[in-house]
Amino acid sequence: MNEDIPAYQKLQGMEMAFVEGVLERRHDEVVGSTIGYTVTFEMSLDFTHFVQMANAHIPEYLRSEVNAIRPELMGLAYHYSYNYFAGSAGNIGTKEDLFDVFTGAANYLDIWGEGALWRRYGKPEFAMVKGKLQVTARQDFCFPPSTEREIQIADLPIIQFQWALNLMRGHTFQGGLGLNRLLDEWRAPASIVILGYAQADLVPVGEEMIRRDALYVNGKELTFGRISPEQILKAG
Repeated sequence: MNEDIPAYQKLQGMEMAFVEGVLERRHDEVVGSTIGYTVTFEMSLDFTHFVQMANAHIPEYLRSEVNAIRPELMGLAYHYSYNYFAGSAGNIGTKEDLFDVFTGAANYLDIWGEGALWRRYGKPEFAMVKGKLQVTARQDFCFPPSTEREIQIADLPIIQFQWALNLMRGHTFQGGLGLNRLLDEWRAPASIVILGYAQADLVPVGEEMIRRDALYVNGKELTFGRISPEQILKAG
């Protein structure tokens, strides 16, 4: 295995469930006509299993200020980087404490990503509902303005919905002074393992490979208005 690629593991007690959604034609002042969806999902985490698995990969994971975490929320939101535990280290005793580390709106980008098809996530809204982390999120699609082409539902891709946590091990200082200490100080934490609700193996969905049991929707099969639970599919 490439050591630069973190391992992925399904975590017992980590689940994702669709609540509601809607697809709409929208207008953006910069790019013009877009198509976008707003969806709500419930995301579960068994905190005991999480701590056990985290410590198996990174001993005392939640107790180190320089360890970090990054939520992987494809289809829902784009976290700009990662969050150090910093002052929360040693005080994360519940899943609510853990979620507080990374659910702040300032952690998430809401700018257009360029390519053959432009995409933009909105700022996600998180709330604890009956012991689960509920997220309401949006994503918009359009063609580059230079094409002067209006996007249609038939242009939408397969959209998968990810709920995973990227566990990152921080650097440790070895003492010393000068340039080496300065480089240590600015070394980013390393991704060690990603824990998620889907299985680790990949299965084909259209022209893409998606983790087994991951939730997704075929954008081309949607219509404007309500997204029904029957339209949210499971890979494999």
